[in-house]
Amino acid sequence: MSSRLLAVGSGVFSLVASLVFMVAVTRRLPEGELAQLARFNAAFAIASAALGYITTWYPRILARDRGALPDLLGLGLLFSMAAASAAALYLALSGVWDPALYLFLFVLTTLAGLPTGAYLSVYRQTLLASLSYLSQAAKVVGAFVVRLFPTADTALAVNVFMSLPTAAASLRRPRLRRAAELLREAARGASYQTLALAAAYAGGLYVYVYGAVGGDKLLSYSYVLFQASKAVYPALAIVPLMYGSLLRAGDKTKRALLDGAAVLYFYLAVAAVMASAPDWLVAFLRPGELSGELVEAMRANAVALLLSGFYLHLSNFLLGVEEKAVFTARDKPGLALLGDLALTPAGLALAYYAASAFGAVGMVAASAVTTAAAVAVRALLLGSAARPLVARLYLPALGALALFYLLPMPRWYKFGDVVTTLLSFIPNGLLIAALALAVFAALSPAVREALVLLYRRLR
Repeated sequence: MSSRLLAVGSGVFSLVASLVFMVAVTRRLPEGELAQLARFNAAFAIASAALGYITTWYPRILARDRGALPDLLGLGLLFSMAAASAAALYLALSGVWDPALYLFLFVLTTLAGLPTGAYLSVYRQTLLASLSYLSQAAKVVGAFVVRLFPTADTALAVNVFMSLPTAAASLRRPRLRRAAELLREAARGASYQTLALAAAYAGGLYVYVYGAVGGDKLLSYSYVLFQASKAVYPALAIVPLMYGSLLRAGDKTKRALLDGAAVLYFYLAVAAVMASAPDWLVAFLRPGELSGELVEAMRANAVALLLSGFYLHLSNFLLGVEEKAVFTARDKPGLALLGDLALTPAGLALAYYAASAFGAVGMVAASAVTTAAAVAVRALLLGSAARPLVARLYLPALGALALFYLLPMPRWYKFGDVVTTLLSFIPNGLLIAALALAVFAALSPAVREALVLLYRRLR
């Protein structure tokens, strides 16, 4: 529990740092630079999926063999070059020719290919949570740098510095002696990761669709919504700890319920802000769009965000309950990706027609529908194992969010400069956070159990 409390604390700090950085990026960067970042994010998602051929198995191999860390370091450094090359191809096909973006792509991919984070999530969870404070401090400093040099390159440089603390922790001298053996073991799961890579490429197609429908304007809206969604940082700090614990836990369902209560509360709190005060978020992130469609898109995005929290939680649970250290496309995690790919043509068609007909709101609605379909696929694969999560977490969270759509909330905030806009929302933010917790706890037995454990820990 101490590692979870530390993770939540670091997550709250991450939220503050994220807000500071989001404001610097979304307010200062021109529309074209935001579009470049949207394209870069799609490319990096492809690099991450390619890295997954080995990184997916890092925590599972390390949970079985702690001494494999140096060998995985050597393997990761070699494999990251191939992953970055695959993503660079996507950037080139997207029409991006800025050499700096390619450099950042290779550096960030190399850092993401190191196994130190996986090692910490299994064996040094308290240290992993502590290092988050250093990363987020770098983000706060980076926000001021972005204000001075408002370009996509500056924002990406900040991401490099943020990645360094975790990447450098528990580093060993890379060793290639067992690299071939570990690569052969990881290759047994190549069919699974090929599906993950295909799913990432398929996800990148949505950027093409939105660019074709609405150009840089719709892509910039997409990026602002993406930045607003990153306010769930406290939840993301818990996820690697949950996954690391699931690999070693006896009662996996109970572990997933307790960690899921914390994860989904933070998703619910951010979604509640989107549902009840979307104009404040737009005024805070992109004030020039207050009179445009971005406000309604932000309001609709509350549902899409909460569904993405279900997806994240259920996907990690599906991986955590899989007994094999390395699995294939025929196992349940692989079948889930097959389901995603099978639904992609319908998702792309829906995204095109929804964005064409309803603009940014249609884009968000299409995202919510495709995410809900992916959640349903995973729930069906898990069968009875998913029922406690759906009944005790997901349905209560949806019920709580519905309350924020239906009930009028007091409007104590006002718009002005960034400091005024932020500080004036504090009373509303506290009220929304408290109400979200109260309603979620009233509806969810898992949340009530987690609160009792937290009370006993703090008493």
